[in-house]
Amino acid sequence: MYSIKNAFNIEERQVKRISIKNKKNMEVTLLNYGATIVAIWVPDKNGNMENIVLTHEHIEDYIKNPSYFGAIVGRTSGRIAAGKFVLDKKVYDLNKNYGVNQGHGGFKGFSFQVWDYKILEKENNTIVEFTYLSKDGEENYPGNLKVKVIYTLTENNELWIEYEANTDKKTLCNLTNHSYFNVSGNYKRKVTEQYLKIKSNYFLELNRNQISTGKLIDVKNTPMDFKECKLIGKDIECNYEQLIMTNGYDHTWVLNGKKNQIEMIDLLSGRKMIITTTYPSVVVYSYNFPNNEKLKYGNIGSKYDGICFETQYEPDGMNHENLTSAILDVGRKYYEKTEYKFSII
Repeated sequence: MYSIKNAFNIEERQVKRISIKNKKNMEVTLLNYGATIVAIWVPDKNGNMENIVLTHEHIEDYIKNPSYFGAIVGRTSGRIAAGKFVLDKKVYDLNKNYGVNQGHGGFKGFSFQVWDYKILEKENNTIVEFTYLSKDGEENYPGNLKVKVIYTLTENNELWIEYEANTDKKTLCNLTNHSYFNVSGNYKRKVTEQYLKIKSNYFLELNRNQISTGKLIDVKNTPMDFKECKLIGKDIECNYEQLIMTNGYDHTWVLNGKKNQIEMIDLLSGRKMIITTTYPSVVVYSYNFPNNEKLKYGNIGSKYDGICFETQYEPDGMNHENLTSAILDVGRKYYEKTEYKFSII
């Protein structure tokens, strides 16, 4: 099941709000601006359907969207040191929108573009397929990059995001979704009151510019250890340099295994979300610097209202030999997948 409504106009193009629903009444609302997730409605233990991602009160607020609510981020997610990288001995100097660095694809990255879309029905699943052509030189990246992001809502209350791309010139590509989750439903409680588990033994150290140093730090005996399920708020404000520097969690964890690498639980609602990804790492961001967003349900966005799980290649990896480079070559197909499964404990 699906429905399409007009959302807003931008640069003489009509942006659509697309809602897809399965037979269990789980519903996902999307925009073809930024290929953005606007809302995800899932039941609690009593069958109440509530939204479990942060949503702007006014749909037009997605035009600027300073915190990237629900948007696809590209060409490269995360920060690139000094906005520079080298490919085949050529230095590329990207647009710098994060101080001296580039972040989340630049001033007009994929989050701020109108995507083409089509809706498909396949094996009883509803699919929304977004496509975008990032032209050679956009934000100073090389190559014409053809991108496809596919959202699939299954009858098992799963949302899949598949990322595909190809290029006509060697370039960088590191795509993610920037949804802020809060499985209490309608943001009734801070995420610090919810539980998190991450299958990871190491996280990446950040420098003062919040750029990866390339150094892997063992999570053991640190507040970054989520190998066992624990309250997100348990250690988030402890006296630990990496957390003080970022005002909360905003770090990359290197993932173990190929399945169920991330779990988030709210005991009161009974909701559980399990994330499985083909990506090697996840950036976890606990909404440490809200931008006074007006949220649905009469709230003003405040610290720890939501938490991002940005599955991706390690940020700035192209500048570190021990990390994933995110280099996409001609003739190679970019493909990664992240699955979100919702259930009741």
